[in-house]
Amino acid sequence: MALRKPDAPWTYDDLLALPDDGKRYEIIEGALYEMTGPNTAHGAAVMNLIAALLPLVAALGGRLFTAPVDLFVRGANPVQPDIMALLPGGLAVVERRGVEGPPDLVIEVISPSNRDHDTHTKRALYGCAGVREYWLVDPDARALEILTLDRAALHSYGTFSGDAIVTSPLLEAAFSLGLVFAGIDADRATE
Repeated sequence: MALRKPDAPWTYDDLLALPDDGKRYEIIEGALYEMTGPNTAHGAAVMNLIAALLPLVAALGGRLFTAPVDLFVRGANPVQPDIMALLPGGLAVVERRGVEGPPDLVIEVISPSNRDHDTHTKRALYGCAGVREYWLVDPDARALEILTLDRAALHSYGTFSGDAIVTSPLLEAAFSLGLVFAGIDADRATE
């Protein structure tokens, strides 16, 4: 849910002035969004994605970053994607405060509390910012959708589920979707 200030849009300075209450926040188009804490399925999917992507991105000469690293793009001041990949020749620059400019790849792992935020608000934001590929990972549905950039909008390249092999046009690589959701069933037994 977005929180609006009555007098002006939220800024990065406003965010820095908030008390350290242990919560994570994002600012999109001047609205402040409180981010809920991830569950174990979310955390396992992020770790599995890092394990799968780290060698692929490194082989391309790129770098991976994970939340809570701030991302600053037009309209976001900042947001915190679950995973970002920066590739050589891309537009993003690593600064001390975070990543400035559009990463080549952004991945969001969907939680029940943030589904609309990731599938609509952030999708539009990342498309306008120039993110070349956006992955939406849904641990509950055991699915991964890849969206690719075309004229400042992200469009579905494909949705992978079951025993599918995920293919990324950006990374020119493939891996088993089963790797992304490995161990999550064990987590569900204890939720």
